Amino acid sequence: MTSSLSYYDILSTFDALVAKKAVFYAPRKTIQLEDAGFALEFHISPSLTKKPQDGDPVSGHEDPKAEKPKCFGPGSDIGNDDPGLLLATIRETHLLVVNKFCMFRPQLLLLTSDSYRRQREPLDLNDLSAACSVLSDLSARPLFVIYNCGPVGGASRQHKHLQVLPRPPRLFPDERGFDSKNVPFRYFLRYLDGLDIGASDGHVKLFDVYKSLLAEAKQALGIDPESEDYFPHNVALVKEWIIVVPRQRVDVEGVTANAPGMLGSVWLTSDEQLEQWKQVGPRKVLAGLGFPNT
Repeated sequence: MTSSLSYYDILSTFDALVAKKAVFYAPRKTIQLEDAGFALEFHISPSLTKKPQDGDPVSGHEDPKAEKPKCFGPGSDIGNDDPGLLLATIRETHLLVVNKFCMFRPQLLLLTSDSYRRQREPLDLNDLSAACSVLSDLSARPLFVIYNCGPVGGASRQHKHLQVLPRPPRLFPDERGFDSKNVPFRYFLRYLDGLDIGASDGHVKLFDVYKSLLAEAKQALGIDPESEDYFPHNVALVKEWIIVVPRQRVDVEGVTANAPGMLGSVWLTSDEQLEQWKQVGPRKVLAGLGFPNT
């Protein structure tokens, strides 16, 4: 990391940006549920209501004819309207930025410095190198990194980015003895035993693991592992494991989820959205967003 920012420095910056309304963050309500052995936490906060969705203007749901605000580069669709949003440059390939629309404190983006890189691309070595640096250097609090590959994977912006946020307490891969039949969707998981992501070659080994999981996922779904066509998927990374979840739909009966949602940490803006999840059924939603685990 080219900056000496610590986790606590980032918290201080985050709080200052929230105080001056440069970042949308509000206390959340959390409801825990279980559906046939699969545990979920539903986080509800109005802070995401202003978040632009796929195809929306950069700064939210404003007039699309309005002048485009400043972004993180000429090819970016992620707004940069406050100098405090940029925290650090990571390995000269990525920018560590405060997310403007937050469910958690703090919630960060890891943007490609090349603003023309796109969210439909799989992760590359530089992406995972930057992720390893952040997880290693900001170790004062357990964090995890997620990637929503393209709109079908839950992404709302085109500029390629990962997200960094506090690690949820309930992620099914954390329990090595979990019953795979309780997971409603197909997933490809690897425990990183003996792989130190903070080591000099850790990011290279991790990239090999990711490529292997991606190839396994494609092959299992009847797709040529060498194909370079868009392959929607979610990725979650912590120091102990990495998981790839292939996606086939952006929503099921109007209900959607991103990478944390597929693992059981679902982000919502209202109680009405929670009722939708309950009516459709969490297992049905997750199996439909991904591929049923049959």
